Amino acid sequence: MPAAARAEQGTETPWAQIRPYVAERLALALDRLEPSLWQDAREVRLRAGREIRLVGAGGRDRVLGPTVTAQDLEHCLEHLTGHSRYAWEEQLAQGFLTIPGGHRVGIAGSWSAPGNGSRAVRHVGGLNYRIARAVTGPAASIARRISLGEGPLPTILVGPPGCGKTTLLRDIVRAASDGLYGWRGHQVSLVDERSEIAASHLGIPGHDVGARTDVLDGMPKTVGMRMALRALGPELLATDELGGEDDAEAVLDCAYAGVTVLATAHAASLEELHHRPSIARLMGEGVFRREVLLGGQPRPGTVLRVTDESGRVLEALGR
Repeated sequence: MPAAARAEQGTETPWAQIRPYVAERLALALDRLEPSLWQDAREVRLRAGREIRLVGAGGRDRVLGPTVTAQDLEHCLEHLTGHSRYAWEEQLAQGFLTIPGGHRVGIAGSWSAPGNGSRAVRHVGGLNYRIARAVTGPAASIARRISLGEGPLPTILVGPPGCGKTTLLRDIVRAASDGLYGWRGHQVSLVDERSEIAASHLGIPGHDVGARTDVLDGMPKTVGMRMALRALGPELLATDELGGEDDAEAVLDCAYAGVTVLATAHAASLEELHHRPSIARLMGEGVFRREVLLGGQPRPGTVLRVTDESGRVLEALGR
């Protein structure tokens, strides 16, 4: 195993999992990196005609040779699909693939739109290997603020991209499922449309999401929430990145059935969130009893504010 794939204590770094899915010419260049650099790495970005970029915390990146070619990217995609693009056609149409360890590879380039409406990648212009990291424990600091009694209340986590919403959601799910932080163990259904929360590969979660959690991986939220409600008997249902009216309708179906809903949404502030009609409707219906605003500074996952359904501030942190 290359030195870059081993941490100083002898354990594997994320590079050990990613390397088999990178063209050998580029992998040899990344092998030369100091193992310590992988501890902070967040992304490996490959763009045709550009050098490799290793992106660390806070968006800081390191430029590495050699220059990536279109052929390199095609070789990467061959490794990612096991030399059978057809077998991965459905997931490729979503613009990403998930590999063992839960690492997600985003695809840029040119796409075709066949008559049936599905997309197919024609030429790969870039690949973004997003390194999956399961951080355990962040929910401990807010558990008492988002619960009454033996489990979490319906809660929405809010913030801009990259602020730690998914990481916090994952830890709340794990805690509720395993009965941590003073909660009892709950039956949880996790609708993971983009494979980011559980980081599943071939249906098996790559992250610890709790012993009582059922994962619906790659399932559209509106379909998955209703499917879980009908077939899996959840006490708690979690999903990522609520969007339009269809998402809101599915959340309402769960809430009216007595299921506790945990979700995230993109917004720079709670005020901005409340101006989105679909979310405003959910708040007006009293679906979410806690709102948690997150920020990315001084580090991702910083809790800025926790409010209840009336808008009363329960906790203000990170200011």
